[in-house]
Amino acid sequence: MTSTAVRHPVSAGRGDQSPGFQMEAFETFVRHAPFAAALLDDAFRLTAVSAGWTDHALTPQDMGIGDDFRRALLSPEDVGSLERCVAFGEPFSRYRSIAVNGGEPRIWRTEFAATRLEGGRTQAVVITARDVSGFAATALKAERDQQRLKMALELDDLMVREYDLKTGEVYCSNTSPELERWCTFKIDPLEIVHPDDLERVAELVRNRKDGEAQVFEFRLNRDDGVETWVRSVGKKFLGADGKPERLVNLFKDITDRRRATEAVETLAFKDPLTGLPNRAYFQRKFQEAVDASELVGELFGLIMIDVDHFKDINDTLGHDAGDALLKRLSEMLHAAFRAGDTVARLGGDEFAVILRGLHSEADMMRPVAALQELLRRPIEHAGRSFSVSASIGAALHGDLDADPSHMIKNADIALYRAKDEGRNRSVVFTPAMRSSLEQRIELLRDVRAAITAKEFVLYYQPVIDLASNSVAGFEALMRWDHPEQGILTPDRFMAAFEDQDLSLKLGDLAFESALKQMRDWMDQGVEFGRVAVNISAAQFRSGRLAEEVQERLARWNVPCSRLTIEVTENVYMGWGAEMVADTVRALHKAGVMIALDDFGTGYASLANLRHFPIDRLKIDKSFVQNIEDAAIVKAVITLGSSMGMKVVAEGVEDQAQLDALAGYGCDQIQGYHFSRPMPAEMAPGYLERFGT
Repeated sequence: MTSTAVRHPVSAGRGDQSPGFQMEAFETFVRHAPFAAALLDDAFRLTAVSAGWTDHALTPQDMGIGDDFRRALLSPEDVGSLERCVAFGEPFSRYRSIAVNGGEPRIWRTEFAATRLEGGRTQAVVITARDVSGFAATALKAERDQQRLKMALELDDLMVREYDLKTGEVYCSNTSPELERWCTFKIDPLEIVHPDDLERVAELVRNRKDGEAQVFEFRLNRDDGVETWVRSVGKKFLGADGKPERLVNLFKDITDRRRATEAVETLAFKDPLTGLPNRAYFQRKFQEAVDASELVGELFGLIMIDVDHFKDINDTLGHDAGDALLKRLSEMLHAAFRAGDTVARLGGDEFAVILRGLHSEADMMRPVAALQELLRRPIEHAGRSFSVSASIGAALHGDLDADPSHMIKNADIALYRAKDEGRNRSVVFTPAMRSSLEQRIELLRDVRAAITAKEFVLYYQPVIDLASNSVAGFEALMRWDHPEQGILTPDRFMAAFEDQDLSLKLGDLAFESALKQMRDWMDQGVEFGRVAVNISAAQFRSGRLAEEVQERLARWNVPCSRLTIEVTENVYMGWGAEMVADTVRALHKAGVMIALDDFGTGYASLANLRHFPIDRLKIDKSFVQNIEDAAIVKAVITLGSSMGMKVVAEGVEDQAQLDALAGYGCDQIQGYHFSRPMPAEMAPGYLERFGT
């Protein structure tokens, strides 16, 4: 295609500045332009094109100079834009894909710009074209990548925040409006962090290195109170001068994931009843304390807590009362110990507390004293009020050369000592306690073996009726016929009676042996009166003791009138009070005599005794043998008699004590003055000789 110019006459009187002259100048410029260019007049006709325009076939082959250029523009929008450019001088540009000589299509950018006369009329439109194929491909790829990125951010509800460290300007990606609302700030990026997480996140920020990405998880500082956890990946980008110039963060709402994780952790590390950490979490925190102790010599303490007589609470008041107690105790523990201390429920009624950062034993025992004070307050449940106590063992890791992992055992040893000393107290571990515990463990092991070997036997001590000067009956007393040490009294194996399992086994053994002996004496025609058997708290826990006693009596064919059961006042008035009362009422109604043993050593009162069926009131020997307690003995005998109970004095060892008790009006006597406990085979002879 040739480039022939259409000439315009030069207007007279205008010289070299006439429109015709200007048009000729434009045409000349376009024809010799070193790039693709063309010139349109105000009638939309091509008046000149450059060689580059022709070489790249930027106009249709059948189109010649002078034809209406609008015919070459296929898009109505392009035609309209060209007409506005001619009419009003509005520039515009277009991208076109053109394949030259059957080759690969190329992308051309065509720009239209109008030249105007002094009156404002368009004189011509200059068209330039550039091959922008490479740039267009890059721009298109970048645009598509941007679209993909935005789509990915929107689909995953992610937000990008860019903070210019020099200007303070903040840019957000607009892909998560909810996050954007709470992840912008005025001055400090840490403004968006919840106050409870601020110190932790600030420490992470302080330790972050420029140019390295770092991950944060925290709650947003929302003024509407809605808890929102976010995960943020942040990085500071460096400028050409090596200094940070941009802080870029990618935010993701992880609230649902966090709650799911917390739910799993709750199942794995929290006690469902009290909400306290469980044994698994306790072990983790204890190891952390051990590690800190070994690394920096941190002093820490361990508290072990057991509720006293908790099984009795469950058995007598019900498991709902036991649960209420455990919940209340967890509240007391939180109130007594510091917020940073680890308070855990290890299982059942066992609790533990880890106290870190201590300076002395006093720091450890101060909250223990506060807990004991709280425990003195009664607990209300289902319209009832009851009190609770706890045994507490404590151990302090104060020797940096010692193995802190032994602390759990040490605290347990101190806890055992607290129980041995009567419960409802706290004991701090000392090394001397370890040998004591080992002796206890060895004793319990030997008792179990002795039960299997049938080494436990019953001895019988007579009970003397003063009015008739006769033997009213016998009390069956447990003895251990030790193969090496001989006959051992209960004080030598008292720890066995404090172990629930062994206490139950020994009690069952004693009751069965006594019934068998009574049957033998009856078969022999021995008039032994009644035999008294001690019943422990463990034996009441089944809830069927009354039925079991009557079933055994029937099996051995022993009348109820031959049996007396002795219950200590601590069992009578303790946690099983109501169940014990129901049991003894049933037995009393069946004809079994009821005796209250060791009266005066516990916390019963005669006013309380009116509510229970008691036939015999046994005064503890500690009062009988102390002359200063004579007034107490007199009062008990008088009040017992007035309530229809016979009073039995224990531990009578000499004639003076016997004479005094007879003078007070005591009904029956038991003690060494008349006889020590004897083997069963000696009882018939004793009965024959008595009074002679």
